[in-house]
Amino acid sequence: MPQYQLRVYTLRSPDALTAYEKIWGRHIPGMAKHRITTHGVWTVPAAPGSETFRLYALVSYKDADDVRERLEAYLASPEFRADMEGFDISQIVGLDETLLTPTVESPLR
Repeated sequence: MPQYQLRVYTLRSPDALTAYEKIWGRHIPGMAKHRITTHGVWTVPAAPGSETFRLYALVSYKDADDVRERLEAYLASPEFRADMEGFDISQIVGLDETLLTPTVESPLR
C-alpha cells in the first residue's frame, strides 16, 4: 500500500503564496522522477484578519520506499534546485508533514 503524506507550507505573504504555487507546478515532474507522486496541490485563502497563507500538497510514495530517503534525494536533485531558482526560501515560514494511512474503504488504498 502506498504511503501518503500531507505537506502544509505556510508562506510569509500572499505574493509568496502565489510564487510558491507556481513552483509546485514545476516540482511535480521532478518529484515523479524520484518516485514521489503528487495527487493534488491546494491553496487556502487567509481568513479575514489572518496573516496565514498556506499551500497544501498531497503526495505518495511507493510501498517499500523510505519516505525520508525519497524526499532527501529529491531535495538534493538538480530538478529541485532549478525549480527553486529565484525564490527566497525564507518566504516559507512553516512546513508540517503528516504521514497518512488510508482506511480500508479509502479509494486511495
